Amino acid sequence: MAETHVLVHGAWHGAWCWAGVMRQLEAGGDIAYAVDLPAHGADRLDPARATRAGYVESVVRFIEERNLRNVVLSGHSLGGMTIAGVAERIPERIKRVVFATALVISEDSSAFEDMGPLMPASAQAHIHGLAEGAPAFTLSAERFRAAFIQDGAAGLQDFVLSALVPEPSAPANEKAPLKDFHRSRIPTGYLFCENDMVFDDPAKWRVFAGKLRNPATRSIKAGHELMFTHPVETARALAELARA
Repeated sequence: MAETHVLVHGAWHGAWCWAGVMRQLEAGGDIAYAVDLPAHGADRLDPARATRAGYVESVVRFIEERNLRNVVLSGHSLGGMTIAGVAERIPERIKRVVFATALVISEDSSAFEDMGPLMPASAQAHIHGLAEGAPAFTLSAERFRAAFIQDGAAGLQDFVLSALVPEPSAPANEKAPLKDFHRSRIPTGYLFCENDMVFDDPAKWRVFAGKLRNPATRSIKAGHELMFTHPVETARALAELARA
């Protein structure tokens, strides 16, 4: 039976990042959609106006407008913040929530608060805009190449870097009141990337998986940008988690 996947991107990306994974999911007989969050991809919202609630609302609206049900909702990286909020809003439409090397935000915390203890001090110098209070922040190309997509060829790294956009600062700073999500019985999944060096130690991502209740898990040998460097393996893992 075909599964319905809705894929949510992380910081600096857009729906475009899932193209290879969507193609693989569809080749396997599933249905796949990807969403542009506000101020990303084709959505031209001023980054200064972006909010966490707006991120959640954009995905809820996408699902409701298409009357999608039994959705396998997957989020990458910062997208974990959004998919938890979506599952909380429309649990009746969600079959499983899958965190693909993604943040699982603690109740009444924020993405930055949860990431802070895990982020190596050396990485702070590569994030531009936050310390200055800018409405959006960026990541240096040096850090992106070394810790996010180190397993990709130089040409692929160049392509992805050329398409990234500044990430709105407010959503990741906002508290996420996720009490209902953490108390829900919606099945979850976690996709680990064995070579994810965002926190300099791939094992640190298990902190986030540990916040979920009995998640189904899969693991692939990939860095953080798994949808670009390993789209076949990523799609296979998502298809397996959908049916777990």
